Amino acid sequence: MDQDLALVGPILLPALAALFLIVVDLLPGARSAASSFFLGAFGALVSLGFTLKFLLDGKTGFAFSGTMLMDEPALVIAVIVHLSTFLSILLSRKYLADRADIEHAEYYAFILVSSSGMAMLAAANDLINIFLAIELLSIPLYCLAAMRRRQAGSIEAGFKYLLLGAFASAFLLFGMGLLFGASGTTSMAAMADELRRHGESGGLAALGASMFLIGVLFKIAAAPFHAWTPDVYEGAPTPITAFMATATKAAAFAALLRACPAIAQALTPEIGGKLIGGVAILSMVVGNLGALRQQNIKRLLAYSSIAHAGYLLVGVAAIVSSGGQLASGTAGVLYYLAAYAAMNLGAFAIALVLDRGDGREELNELRGLGRERPMLAALMAIFALAMAGIPPTAGFFGKLYVFSAAVDAGMISLAVIGALMSVIGLYYYLRLLILMYVTPADEGETRVLRTDGFVAVTSLVALVLVLWLGILPDWMVEFVRSAAAG
Repeated sequence: MDQDLALVGPILLPALAALFLIVVDLLPGARSAASSFFLGAFGALVSLGFTLKFLLDGKTGFAFSGTMLMDEPALVIAVIVHLSTFLSILLSRKYLADRADIEHAEYYAFILVSSSGMAMLAAANDLINIFLAIELLSIPLYCLAAMRRRQAGSIEAGFKYLLLGAFASAFLLFGMGLLFGASGTTSMAAMADELRRHGESGGLAALGASMFLIGVLFKIAAAPFHAWTPDVYEGAPTPITAFMATATKAAAFAALLRACPAIAQALTPEIGGKLIGGVAILSMVVGNLGALRQQNIKRLLAYSSIAHAGYLLVGVAAIVSSGGQLASGTAGVLYYLAAYAAMNLGAFAIALVLDRGDGREELNELRGLGRERPMLAALMAIFALAMAGIPPTAGFFGKLYVFSAAVDAGMISLAVIGALMSVIGLYYYLRLLILMYVTPADEGETRVLRTDGFVAVTSLVALVLVLWLGILPDWMVEFVRSAAAG
């Protein structure tokens, strides 16, 4: 038992930090916004350092009778989750300082508990643990989305996320029940073998795998299960939106990668690959076309996240079509998730600076930013170009690797469609640059754009990662390839 607990340290540490934070907040005279912030940030940072040490030391293995598998891909995802958690907490300091009504210890505790669920989802090797992890990460997010109780948009965001999340959980649980009935096991490691041996249960397994996919696709904001995304991203507090857009997506894709062999057996590799490939195409089309008409920064980034979910699903489709074992596909998805987290956290940091407090964050706020605040404009330009996939940024290599995996799996048409959708996406990303560097600000308008040290740190970390992963990608490529092969 002690060995099992030590192995799942990256999962337990954020939850323990959240409990400690709440206990300290209850002590007489200890309650303060500053102490809650620093305890939350420290807990996330310790969790990140602990997980990095596990990853670099190669400390992997099964825990709790095989229901948890802390392998290299799970640790990579956990690093992304904890880094996103830490940077989202840093962004929260400025945001909460202007909104005293939500500046409570519970805010940081919810983030830490949710990150614990995300790390658990990355390592879950059993259907029961997958469901528990999804609920553990989701319930705090429902609360966080509705944290601004006096703002109608935040209440709407929390209600929509809760309602649609409940439907998605129902599909997920029903699908898990059918998969268990078809295979006789809840273990993800054994399910693919059992489904291969019990081919006569194929219809039941196919239905179960399809319902399981619906539940997971909701979490990654893939079309046609994306309707909640723009409203929730717009209404939720901006740091929480950044957290949901990066950490939640990484954890959900970890569960999808873990389930690929079972999905390939339940649906057959050909049908499963085409099904997920179809969802990828729909997500890219809906995300890119939907972003073209947006006037709100957070809604634009929401549709952008739908499109990026489609690009990532190209790699998943390649894995499934190859029978669930395609190392280049897994490596491509892991690399893309790391790049996606960096460039999105940076973009949301700039959006937070532009927020005037009314919750609108309109694109017009970018007008004339290149002259007024050249450093902010340059950062936003780099993050926008990275999301568009322009070299030498991390976004370019992320798309290159998932499209290459599709080619390796013989899905050339899917890779071509993905490349064409990237060209369409380039339009609305370049629109941001035009607003900043070409369109002048309104005459006589004065605005105060306030930043703090924590927002600056977040932007700098995101910038370094975006450029480092893009200019010197070899080290990360070899790392994720080794993790995928393991």
